[in-house]
Amino acid sequence: MWGPKLRLIRSVEIQRFRSCERTKIDDVGDLAVMVGPNNSGESNVLRALNLFFNEETEPDQYLDFDIDFRLRPATKKKKSIRVCEEFSLPDEFHFIVKLQPSRELLGEHFWIAKEWTPRPDPFKPEFGISRDGVGFERADAEQASTINRFLNLISFRYIPNRAVPAEIIRAHSGDLSKYLARRLPKGRGPASPALLRELSTVARELAKPIAADLSKACVGISDLELSTPTEISEMVREAGFKSTVGQLGSIEDTSLGAGVQSLLMFHVLYVIDRGQFRQSFGWRQAAVWAIEEPESSLHRQLQVWLAMLLRGFAREGDRFQILSTTHNDVFVYAATSGHSAVLDDSLGTVVEGKSIRELASWSTDYGVTGWAPPALKFPTSAVVLLEGKHDATILGRAAQLTTVGTDVVFTTPSELDPTLGGDGWDQQRNFVSKYGAYVAHRLPDYPLRVLLDWDRKDGDLEKVVAKYGPGGVQNVARMDASWADSLVGDSFRGIERFYSRRLLRLAGKRGILGLATRSDGGLVVGREELERAKSALAELFVSEAQPHDCQHLRPALEWAASRN
Repeated sequence: MWGPKLRLIRSVEIQRFRSCERTKIDDVGDLAVMVGPNNSGESNVLRALNLFFNEETEPDQYLDFDIDFRLRPATKKKKSIRVCEEFSLPDEFHFIVKLQPSRELLGEHFWIAKEWTPRPDPFKPEFGISRDGVGFERADAEQASTINRFLNLISFRYIPNRAVPAEIIRAHSGDLSKYLARRLPKGRGPASPALLRELSTVARELAKPIAADLSKACVGISDLELSTPTEISEMVREAGFKSTVGQLGSIEDTSLGAGVQSLLMFHVLYVIDRGQFRQSFGWRQAAVWAIEEPESSLHRQLQVWLAMLLRGFAREGDRFQILSTTHNDVFVYAATSGHSAVLDDSLGTVVEGKSIRELASWSTDYGVTGWAPPALKFPTSAVVLLEGKHDATILGRAAQLTTVGTDVVFTTPSELDPTLGGDGWDQQRNFVSKYGAYVAHRLPDYPLRVLLDWDRKDGDLEKVVAKYGPGGVQNVARMDASWADSLVGDSFRGIERFYSRRLLRLAGKRGILGLATRSDGGLVVGREELERAKSALAELFVSEAQPHDCQHLRPALEWAASRN
């Protein structure tokens, strides 16, 4: 899987806000997801972030201590709500000269805390700054102004679950108009018919890639246009989109289906934020989105499409970071960092970091996300089913080292379906027999593939291809012995045959593996000796392998990463 690129916000701590008594979220990735049962308070984390950046708990709702302060046993301490965020600035984050005081005050890695009290003024929080997250210095008025100028370099958007996408698009029509105006040739005079024609041309160019994506994801969508003024008197008109839908002709965005509206909304917001980055230094330098349950109103394939869209936004350079809540496994698998959220009677919302695989399992066990057939797990990645965990470990590490197949999930039968009772050839074959009918429901770009060991017979391969069903010829393969080093012979049963000679000799030198050498220099190992050493050999590969040690595994990686 691809790793995180932007970690502008690295951690968050929320105190005494709604359900959050002292909620800590560590290791926030570029696409972070929180999963918890209803009423566990994960949405309050997003509201607290919105309060931190925009001084609103929800759109057009300001802090209200009667609602937002977390009730707790009576205490003599003053009421306060505190949100603290840890920041790490990416290389692409720039400060113009007049904002250099912000860089000098904050540095590259720092913590900012904002604390609100009902008196004297609940709308004027106090700022604290720290370089280590432990000792905080209270900011004076000048420092507070400097911190605010830094925060203004970040576009923060909170998108609640109940938001109406078309209304959000219309609400940002002014931003769209500014974006279009910046795309016009410089030196244009006041509004004129010629200028309006140029504006229409720019709008069509803006809509083209969005229309292409919508037409792939949504049946019936064949065109998209941004409404632009046709007369000078319409220059102040609210902008919106129209789309061609089958035989219905051109209809307004407000009449499109909820799923289409949702995809369109995220495309538009991305265009606006990305456009702000391209202005002169000192304007917006990063965008952070907080999205509540993005899966709402979408069928599963659209969920996969939107999850991949958001993942693409978050990995495009180092300017976007997305945090979302979800009750859907698709968005769990698409994330780069995951957290579970539960409500404790005394502690309030408790958030715990988990690996994506752990979070997917946890959310199913707790009944937060629905059960998915094992063949449909990891819906936003190509999946390769292998015989055992060492195969998955070695190919996963080789993908990292070679950067081939980094988006591929290498997995085993028992990881996808624990009821199979372990891993091995029998479980790999049984998995395909049991779940082959589900494979066709995956999106073509994210297939489940099956890779057999090199020593499986032709008949074994043919049976698995047949059980796989349509697409079996393309998506079922066997490691090819011809890929191996000519001096690493068939005594190496399994994936170890595709190790480099250097690694195998290193294993012998360290006493991991008892090797024999033929007169021609070929390496030989006993069957029992190899079985005994498999775990240690996998550990050796992870710790010692270099890109050139992966040359004999590269064909398998290229097959795994290929598109049908």
